Amino acid sequence: MLTPRLKVSLESVKKLIRRNAKVALEKTLSKLHPADIAIIYNNLNDIDGKKLWNNIKDEKLMAEIIAEMNEADVIDVISDQKPEKIARIVEHMESDDAADVVRLLPDEISDSVLSFMGDSDQISEVEQLLNYEEYTAGSIMNTSYFSLNEETTVKEATKSLHGAKNVDMVFYLYVTDDENRLVGVISLRQLILNPPEKKLYEIMTTDVIHVTTYEDQEDVAKVVEKYDLLAVPVVDEFNVLAGIITVDDVIDIIREEATEDFYMMVGSSDDELLFANNSMKIAKVRLPWLIVTFVGSIVASIVLTFFQGHARDFAMLVPFVPIIMAMAGNAGSQSATILIRGVALGKISTSDIIPIMLKEMRVGMIMGITIGVLLVFIAPLWSGSPIIGFVVGTAMFFAMTLATFSGTFVPATLIRFNFDPAVASSPFISMLNDILGLSIYFSVSAVLLRYFG
Repeated sequence: MLTPRLKVSLESVKKLIRRNAKVALEKTLSKLHPADIAIIYNNLNDIDGKKLWNNIKDEKLMAEIIAEMNEADVIDVISDQKPEKIARIVEHMESDDAADVVRLLPDEISDSVLSFMGDSDQISEVEQLLNYEEYTAGSIMNTSYFSLNEETTVKEATKSLHGAKNVDMVFYLYVTDDENRLVGVISLRQLILNPPEKKLYEIMTTDVIHVTTYEDQEDVAKVVEKYDLLAVPVVDEFNVLAGIITVDDVIDIIREEATEDFYMMVGSSDDELLFANNSMKIAKVRLPWLIVTFVGSIVASIVLTFFQGHARDFAMLVPFVPIIMAMAGNAGSQSATILIRGVALGKISTSDIIPIMLKEMRVGMIMGITIGVLLVFIAPLWSGSPIIGFVVGTAMFFAMTLATFSGTFVPATLIRFNFDPAVASSPFISMLNDILGLSIYFSVSAVLLRYFG
């Protein structure tokens, strides 16, 4: 996010790039945090972005900046680099960040990068992370963790902590047995407050909150949020400690998942960011959902044409079609959004879905009655017939009630079959409610006009 201070820095960087003031630019960048440089890069055009990147000579700084970038920008800055250069950069990264970068590369280039990396331990760690399925706890964990055997004394543990290097942020001390299985955890505060001769197994908490390597990253984020953890240990199927996931990684997960859901809710994808200015590829991402909407519009037109020849006073009903479609579509989208976000945030479980659906239908009925009553009084101003007002108002009630049902039923069905409910949101729900809204509107109108017209 561009803060006022960063906006000033951005303008300063732009001016220095255009003046080709390399020394001044290097001095300016040295005063900025890597995360700020990543944001500035993201707000530069392609030409200025390349000039900025080419002006950075420190490979350690490059690694820190890349660790703060989104995937599209990472691809931009490494796509023109030789495998040897990429290898030197990722060597300065934590194993999980290095694996994220290597995962973005084509297979032949990623293999070359790994072959050029000099640290055999880091290569092993990166390859281990690459073996896990993407978006699982195993793929995002940091294997540079700190743990000690349960027989270690407090004095020995304190001494080991003082000499700990090249490990991720130490918030908790994880305790393992002789086979490296996770058996306990100790906070640093507990360690300090206990006598030096105490052994770790005597003071550790044995009920350790942990996740497994194959768990989805979204579930990991929920665990950290639920228990207010600063880090969570990751174990394999044999309860062997494999790594840790820290709160900064969880923040990234939450942002990624929220972004993915928002893209899916409008029928798009975060792949667009990876395509940058490639209009054809971006269009290919968006077109499938637009085609779904197009097909739905055709079906809605067929419904309209069908009732044209079957409904009395059809011409008097047509002016209210946009109102019916808009209100039903919005009501359905509201219900879908409530359910989808509730499930995503862990506030709604599968056992809550039926009660939520019934609640949303009651809400739809209340909204339908309210809007319907308004139409009872407003519709005659167009048609001059109180009967039309009653007919349109009644149809609105049924349309909005069914819209809130379909808005929860469709994503609930997808959840039941283990699909991401976000795919059923805006385009699909709106299309479905347009078709159902029109069908209900004209069906109810036809029946009421037959008896009251």
